[in-house]
Amino acid sequence: MGPLRVHPENPRYFADRTGRALYVTGFHTWNNLVDMGPSDPPAAFEYDRYLEELERTNQNFIRLWALHLLTAWKDKDWVGQFPWQRTGPGEAVDGKPRFNLEQLDAAYFARLRERVAKARAKRIYVSVMLFEGWDAILSNRVRPDMFCFAGANNVNGVDITSSACDGTLRGWVTLDDPKVLELQERYVRRVIEEVNEYDNVLFEICNEAGKDSHDWQDHLMQYVRDVERSLPLQHCVGQTGGMGTLNQRTYQSGADWVSPEAMAMDGFASEYMSGACTWGEMRYDP
Repeated sequence: MGPLRVHPENPRYFADRTGRALYVTGFHTWNNLVDMGPSDPPAAFEYDRYLEELERTNQNFIRLWALHLLTAWKDKDWVGQFPWQRTGPGEAVDGKPRFNLEQLDAAYFARLRERVAKARAKRIYVSVMLFEGWDAILSNRVRPDMFCFAGANNVNGVDITSSACDGTLRGWVTLDDPKVLELQERYVRRVIEEVNEYDNVLFEICNEAGKDSHDWQDHLMQYVRDVERSLPLQHCVGQTGGMGTLNQRTYQSGADWVSPEAMAMDGFASEYMSGACTWGEMRYDP
């Protein structure tokens, strides 16, 4: 199948292992990696059924969605799985043990690995989302104190809620906090190591991370490439626009593929391309 590469003659397309141009298309929902729903714990997502529907409708691409809050959509939905162990001591704001951000949870990464493998068996490419940024752009739809990296929820002295500036939790999507970045890199390395062997993988740094995130996204994109350099496979790394990202910065980032900011707030029209692929999806609502 891959790993996919940007097509050498038309960068709006990927190329597979044989050099054949490939159009990737799919539909998504937010809980295809971590369970999310109104109950605690949330109901298990029917991943196998999801893949079967993709296969039935001749789709070949999904995003595995990252979520790092205890609840999503401002307490509407509980989130079921996290990359970090809940060891305590002490309780997080949901009444459960606090996270130890220096101890990764093997069960989370086993689930990630299994879901990538199952998609591979049906010849479906997977964009592995490393971070979710929409939640870091403060609004009345999320609660910052629900982040695993909020001070009350971990035992590591990390508190990104104190970094709020101009409507953004800068500690989550910038290079401002070296400790947060160190923990993020440790998590990213584990993701890479778990899925490196699969040729249906693409990496996505962060969904909708906002205008302050470009240096951070560039740094992590290079980090992914540095880690993979010594591993068997190297995969395309992409950057996603949204929440005010600057298309000029995105297109000039060196990403293998991009999803631009629809509003083109920096004056760069979405039609402009520079050596990168773009993609879009339909929503899956069973």
